[in-house]
Amino acid sequence: MRLDVAPVPALLTDLSGQVCIVVDVLRASSTIVTMLERGAQEVLLAPTIEEAHRLHQELPGYLLCGEEGGLPPSGFDHGNSPSEFSALDLKGQRAILCTSNGTRAILTAAAAPLVLVGCLLNAGAVASAAWREAAARGLGIAVVCAGEEGGSAFAAEDALGAGAIVDAIVEQGQRWPTALQLADETRAVLEDYRAQRGREETALRETAHGRDLLTLGLGQDLAFCAWRDRLAAVPCLRRDEKERLVLRAYSSGSCG
Repeated sequence: MRLDVAPVPALLTDLSGQVCIVVDVLRASSTIVTMLERGAQEVLLAPTIEEAHRLHQELPGYLLCGEEGGLPPSGFDHGNSPSEFSALDLKGQRAILCTSNGTRAILTAAAAPLVLVGCLLNAGAVASAAWREAAARGLGIAVVCAGEEGGSAFAAEDALGAGAIVDAIVEQGQRWPTALQLADETRAVLEDYRAQRGREETALRETAHGRDLLTLGLGQDLAFCAWRDRLAAVPCLRRDEKERLVLRAYSSGSCG
């Protein structure tokens, strides 16, 4: 089984033979994982703030969530803070989410046969799901970093999250007979993560985006997002009855 890491969505090639894990540690993937862990039924993805508002007019019962410049846009119910969502009871709730990079990266990967969402919070859980599905379908695995500037620039925090997920996939691979093939870039991300393990929060605080969040007074999100394997939810991209792209909690046989 081949395991690849794409540092930014702009480097995506043919995903037809891969289970795709999209990573936006600060903060979209961490937020989505937390929302589903707290009981949200689904998260509907919007590529722009304008589209998010339009969808909310069509679906007024949905929570309107997201960020622009790190903060909630005008008229939104919630921002993009996983620590905030961790304190809410979202059982049965549905939400619309729009963020600067993460939601767009997930939408970009939608052509893959299966798209999951990962971060430090669910590294082990998403690795297990990806391994199970890839082995059953005869596919490889691609870990895709959301990046910055609409997915065109590298983000160190996403490489850290990707490294944690690769680390967990390698652990899965040791339990099964299937050979795991790591590209050079994948090995580099893995080695970088292992060098940082145990100091994830410090590493996040040292990133450019981490410093921006600290300036906005959102340091609690850095502490929350740094906690590896805190949550078990694995978001899985699906189409609803109107062919809209939504994220729902993964269960074996329920996605793709």
